[in-house]
Amino acid sequence: MKLVSEMNNKVTRTIMLGNGYLTYELTYKNVKNINLRIKPDGTVHVSANPYVSPEVIERFVASKEEFILNALKKYSDKTYEKPVQRFKDNELYDVITDTCRKVYPHFEKCGVKFPEIKLRKMKSCWGNCRALKGVLTFSTNLVYAPIECIEYVVLHEFTHFLQANHSPRFYAELEKVCPDWKEKKKLLMKIRI
Repeated sequence: MKLVSEMNNKVTRTIMLGNGYLTYELTYKNVKNINLRIKPDGTVHVSANPYVSPEVIERFVASKEEFILNALKKYSDKTYEKPVQRFKDNELYDVITDTCRKVYPHFEKCGVKFPEIKLRKMKSCWGNCRALKGVLTFSTNLVYAPIECIEYVVLHEFTHFLQANHSPRFYAELEKVCPDWKEKKKLLMKIRI
């Protein structure tokens, strides 16, 4: 493995994979497992704990050869378009807070207190509910989502105050306030960042 460039806790590495070379970005962070992510633009990202040796990381990436090559082929077969930003970064908090206030009356009747609303950069999800702390956190990537998708994410996270997991009871509760949640979820899943 050869080190190409290094910046803070990020390192660019290149390994032999398939019939060629694969360059990926390695980020050292406080994680339990080695994580692999391939973005629609074809970039490969790996995160690992700083105590994991480069050799272990290289073996991990090599063990994912088939998955990586298939994903890269899938993305190369499609034209990647950067998503359209629908809101300014500084408008997103107000949009989400207004949506929360709009849907809140239903949840207030169920005994839910109005939560603290936070925004955070999130790579793997659109929102998060910490029911015991009364906090809803939303991804800053929602700037790329149409308002109906933002409403779906808000309703989804509020529903977690009533049902903590994704059980059939959770979806029954979600359906009461968002009967077309499946369509909105499909639309949201088409956004590639």
